Amino acid sequence: MLILAQGMLTLWTHAQHAIAVTDPDGKSVPYAHIAWQVVGSSTGGLVVLDANGAGMLPVTDEDRDGQVALRVSFVGYITITDTLRPVEGGTSTYVLKPGSLGLPEFVVTGQYAPTDPEKAVHRVRVIDAARIQRMAANNLGDALRNELNIRLSQDNQLGTSMSMQGLGGQNVKLLIDGVPVIGRQDGNIDLAQLDLTGIDRVEVVEGPLSVNYGTNALAGTINLITRKGGGRPSTFKASAYAEHIGRLNATATGTRHWGRNDVVLTAGRNFFAGWDPSRPGFVDLTPALADTNRFQQWKPREQYFGRFSYRRTGDQWDLGYKMEGMHDVITSRGMPRAPYFESAFDERYTTIRFDNAVNAAGRLGNGRRINALAAHNRYVRYSNLWYRDLTTLGEQLVDAAAEQDTSGFTLTNVRATFAQARDSARIDYEAGFDLNLETGSGPRIGDGEESIGDYAVMASAEYKATSDLTIRPGVRYAYNTRYGAPLVPSLNVRWRINDGFTARASYANGFRAPSLKELYLYFVDVNHDIVGNTDLRAERSHNFSGGLSYRHAKDKGVYTSEITAFHNHIDDLITLAQVSGSRYSYVNVGRYRTMGGTVGAGWDNGHWVISCGAAVTGRHDALADATQSPNLYTSELRASLTKQWLRMGWSGSIFWKWQDRLANYSLQEDGTLGRSFIGAFHMADASLTKRIWGDRIALTGGCKNLFDVKDLNATMSTGAHSGGGTSVPMATGRVAFVRIELDLKKSLHAN
Repeated sequence: MLILAQGMLTLWTHAQHAIAVTDPDGKSVPYAHIAWQVVGSSTGGLVVLDANGAGMLPVTDEDRDGQVALRVSFVGYITITDTLRPVEGGTSTYVLKPGSLGLPEFVVTGQYAPTDPEKAVHRVRVIDAARIQRMAANNLGDALRNELNIRLSQDNQLGTSMSMQGLGGQNVKLLIDGVPVIGRQDGNIDLAQLDLTGIDRVEVVEGPLSVNYGTNALAGTINLITRKGGGRPSTFKASAYAEHIGRLNATATGTRHWGRNDVVLTAGRNFFAGWDPSRPGFVDLTPALADTNRFQQWKPREQYFGRFSYRRTGDQWDLGYKMEGMHDVITSRGMPRAPYFESAFDERYTTIRFDNAVNAAGRLGNGRRINALAAHNRYVRYSNLWYRDLTTLGEQLVDAAAEQDTSGFTLTNVRATFAQARDSARIDYEAGFDLNLETGSGPRIGDGEESIGDYAVMASAEYKATSDLTIRPGVRYAYNTRYGAPLVPSLNVRWRINDGFTARASYANGFRAPSLKELYLYFVDVNHDIVGNTDLRAERSHNFSGGLSYRHAKDKGVYTSEITAFHNHIDDLITLAQVSGSRYSYVNVGRYRTMGGTVGAGWDNGHWVISCGAAVTGRHDALADATQSPNLYTSELRASLTKQWLRMGWSGSIFWKWQDRLANYSLQEDGTLGRSFIGAFHMADASLTKRIWGDRIALTGGCKNLFDVKDLNATMSTGAHSGGGTSVPMATGRVAFVRIELDLKKSLHAN
């Protein structure tokens, strides 16, 4: 038996070949993928390396005597193709160079330096470019639709909004490369205005990051990271996307790299012809009589956007400049007017964004870094009512001041941090300042022009009590020109229990400053009577969260799982309330609590990518206190499945999410505030992609909203209106789509 065991051990040893993958600095690349095949044979497979970037290839001596082709890859690195190089008595090592698409295996939101998500003290979810492509996501709303603890809602004039951890969009900080996005309508940013062309990844952090980013970062922070370069002398990428209901998007991105310089230019047009559930099927673009089919529940929309960025990389300093612009028009066509149906009133909402930012990043040695940026963002929204003659098709502005509005906002942001981040140091730290000046102008804002300044200093430190235990306390102090800003502390703990398990826990104090609209808005017409309140106090919150994650690399894949929990307690919640008769104003009301958690699991072996999860969110508000009602809970379920036939260039994906009914407010006939619910629904998308011409062309077709969701049953309060409704819009029903992408790259060896 001993001789047989020794023989089996010898045979097994000869059928294994040690292999390792590192980066150019000699650091291991955890969980790198090795696809191997014996040349001229069908023998082959896929091996996922372990957390140390090492593993064994199941090849025999006979295989090695021939030739074994290898494809070495991992997210964020440039894939290489090579042959197996036997090393007598040792390990074959291969080097992967980082890709130039922003190093998506690292996260930067709330971090001292680019960090592996597994090592970050915060729980950071990453929606990378590959996932964005599989979802056929065009804007930020599309990308977030399948995420747990995030719920989207739709207003066909104000666009797509979101909530996170049971808190509204006014409590979610939206950033692009660390610069705040401005232009909130009714407290929310229209997610459909944030196109994903040229976006390398989206980083999502749940819970307050108020120490890092100040006001609005109470429920969470979402940071869009733009592409910084193409990695080759030049690249060009273009895409066309179409839906059968009349949506047509065309985008293009070009990059140029020479010496230490990178330039990226992105431009595109998104067009939507509008849609109404009473007229299903393919869009009809043939001419029609002016007085037929002009009213549509989903309004026509046309959007132009562009982005230019320049970066120069030095030995110690990187310098960059970025400019973005967007022009967005939503048209709401009215019904023809009785008795002759020869005219109608049309509303047009025009949004213009123009953002500029310069940034500098310095590497001073010994893990010390300086990051600085200066940004100036401008946002203008025009709301106009037009009289349309349906016989001549002429139009003119309605001569009524109450029906025309122009609101403009600017944000000037200057931010700088100095940090020390060393893998071997017992204590790392970060300190800096964050200066924000926001202005608002328009006939319905205070005296016509108002401003609010927020000037803050922040500091935090990471103490490594042991090699596996990291503790990060932090604090932010701000001076605000309009209200008394609180001192904001936080505490994060990360404990690497063993090679597989990692635990995180945090306490954070968050706050949200009243917006300029909440302070100064004066909006009175036949439908509205809203006035601001200059005596508002900032919302303050206490957030407790914890989580346990598990990651294990097996011979043929990586298994992950996670369980999390959170609790938010908010004081002085700001809401719109009836103060007298038909007049409404923003007021601070009592306490608001949300609590809940998630559980999820995933599997990735390079061919199959599978994930699933569930979440529950509870809410307890002032109405529950008044009526002595229990907490209201809402559940979510999600799953996704991707199959990749790598050798044949095919891939297919399915994304599914179920949302439970959602509690809402409604104004009762006696003028009191009551409870209502928005109905539950399923949402699912499916797509199939074929890559041809050496991966230069990707053809994608599929179906979005497989369950044909349109309007949800509901009784909704309407803010400053005294009415309600029986349904709310959610989606445009089942939609077929196609996408064509062209991706050209100039050879690295070209002159």
